[in-house]
Amino acid sequence: MIGIPAALLLGTILLFLLLFVAARGSMGARELSSRSDVPLLDDDAPLDPCPSEIVARIFSSEDWEFVAETKSLQLEKLFRRERKLVALAWVHQTSMAIRRIMREHTQATRQSRDLHIATETKVVLLYAQLMFLCGALFLAIQSAGPQRARGLAVYADTLSQRLADAQHALQTVTAGPKFHGASSS
Repeated sequence: MIGIPAALLLGTILLFLLLFVAARGSMGARELSSRSDVPLLDDDAPLDPCPSEIVARIFSSEDWEFVAETKSLQLEKLFRRERKLVALAWVHQTSMAIRRIMREHTQATRQSRDLHIATETKVVLLYAQLMFLCGALFLAIQSAGPQRARGLAVYADTLSQRLADAQHALQTVTAGPKFHGASSS
């Protein structure tokens, strides 16, 4: 059993480790946002998630193995840095898309007369799970690199696809058929 002083010391060390990784991540995010060749999701961009094949490729080890075979330390360093930036850009865009989907979902549910508490609870839990996964992915990419975070990224992508599909279905149901030119007298 661990004593209170040891637990406090361990907790403090973990907190400083998280702060260190977060500080490194914010530097990467600043670098990412300052680069003009990395387009980030803006408020007018479509909500379509990145295709699963692209996500699998970003977090794949195949490219890394190819670069490692060149035996060029400079190329390996460049590849690791660029692939990390691409992976972080994907996490950033995914989390922004998730937030926007939930904003639109909240607006749509305000207009809906047929809400199901169980379904809404599932959607909120899915949102919370996705935001936690995005945070975990961010930390994993910063500390271990994208190749080691592949399973988590594919899982987050699958869940974000489910959330986007659910939002699309809700929009279809709440919008209902609209008849132009028809008037009610």
